[in-house]
Parts: sequence; C-alpha cells; structure tokens
Amino acid sequence: MFEHIMLECASLTPERIGSAARDSIARHRLAYLRGFPLEVETYISLLETLGDPCPNYAASSTKEAYRLHPVVNVVRCQPAPADGVQRVQEKSGALVMHTGRSFARRRPRHLAMLMADPGWTDFEPGRNGESLIVRWGDVLLAMRERFPAQWIEDLRVLTSYAIGFPASHLDEACSELPLLYVPGTPGPAGPAFDVAARLPQDLGRLRSAAERIKDGDRWFEAFAATANDPAVQHRYEMRAGDVVIIDNDRYGHGRCEVVATRPGDDGAQVVNARTIWSVNIE
Repeated sequence: MFEHIMLECASLTPERIGSAARDSIARHRLAYLRGFPLEVETYISLLETLGDPCPNYAASSTKEAYRLHPVVNVVRCQPAPADGVQRVQEKSGALVMHTGRSFARRRPRHLAMLMADPGWTDFEPGRNGESLIVRWGDVLLAMRERFPAQWIEDLRVLTSYAIGFPASHLDEACSELPLLYVPGTPGPAGPAFDVAARLPQDLGRLRSAAERIKDGDRWFEAFAATANDPAVQHRYEMRAGDVVIIDNDRYGHGRCEVVATRPGDDGAQVVNARTIWSVNIE
C-alpha cells in the first residue's frame, strides 16, 4: 500500500525529506521513507517537525532498550530470561493489531518506526517479522459486509461506550474514549469511514472491559477478529533505513511472527539482530 507514496532519501537534504514526509502525512495520513540515515539524532530531528516525541515507556530506566534516546523505544529480540519476565517488544512470535498508547488519555497523533536492522529474513513468508498495518475504516467496511444483521447495533456500541484498559506498568491517566471515535485531524478525501480506534496490544484487557457491557463480547470479538484478518490487513517488509510514519488514530499496526533465537553453526544460541526504533509523537 506504500508503493505510490514511498520516498527515496539517499540524495535528498534533511529539509526536503521533512517537507515530503509532512506532505505525505497531510495527504494520506501515512509516510514511507527509504534509505533514511541510521542516525538517531537525525531521526529525532525529522520527527520533531511533526510534533512532540513522547518520552519512551521507561526513559529513566538503565536497561539497554531505553538507552538509545529518551523518546525511542527499541524493539528488538532477546532470549527468554530464566525468570520468564520479558518485555513484549523482545519476545518471539507475532504481535496483534494495536495502536500506540491505546490506554492513555494523551493520545499520540503519530507513530514512527525506523528499521535499524531487519534481522533474519530467510524463513518462510509470515515468519520474518513482516510488518502489518490496517486502516480502521477498512475494518468497519468489512464488518458491515460480514455481519449485516448486527452491524447497526455493533457500530452504536463501538462508538458510544467509554471503555478503559489501564496499563499495568505505567502510572498515567486512562482514556475515557470509546473504542471508536472521531479523529482529531482532517482525513483524506474518499474513504467511506474516517474513524479513529484504540486497540490495546494486550487483547485480554480489552476483552475484560468489554464483558462489562451488554453484548460486549460479541462486538469485541467481531472487531478484533476482523482487524486481525489477513484479508483486511496490508503486509510489508521493511529494509534497513526504512521509516514508516502512521496516523495513530486511523491505523493499527502489528507484525508477523519473529523467531528470536536459533542455534548457530557451533550449536550455541544466536539472537536475531532485528531492531526497530519506535517513537510516539503528540
């Protein structure tokens, strides 16, 4: 879905890259940059032209994943620790569709991801950590077609009831928005549904909240299943130096399965070098 907006950065000045990225976001609510320098300060300078980058989830932490920059959350692979406690961003496996800081009252307007190292890409398709994106308007279009009998009632519930799912690891005010709401910025012309959504990475939290609403299990399962249907999603593979910037209201993101570790030639465990620099922008 990015072919018509992809911008090659190799021969462009930082000013030209920033101008083109802002224009793409204004037109499409998306930007895709290829060949961007793998320099964290250059990356942050670009993002600061879009808004205020949010401090990462543990900016004061001494853990390596948070040392790169106070606003960068490093998504990387790590072997499972002996105590079993591991950041979700370091685990093997897939990530379901979600939005940045879905729990929070302060909603990021954009999410940026720079692929610093794509890691292993020699597995069969669907196991190389391919990136996924879905437009919430497309999810609603699919739901209308798939569930015509319950469509009107489901849309009413999805847009009417405040629903909260606090994050266990952060002390931050929770959003009181419904799952679907009106976006805070003008949208591109054309789509049948221009809608924003808050979908958490931990779907169990949303499921628990939905169960408190009459028939909540029905609309939750329908929305989540549709958002995570490959027929509705778009899959793309990021190279080193690729930057994707998405409207955090209108799009959800996820990834296919990642293999975090495998035996090396000598039999010792080798860790996948796959690394993404993720930043939320207000």
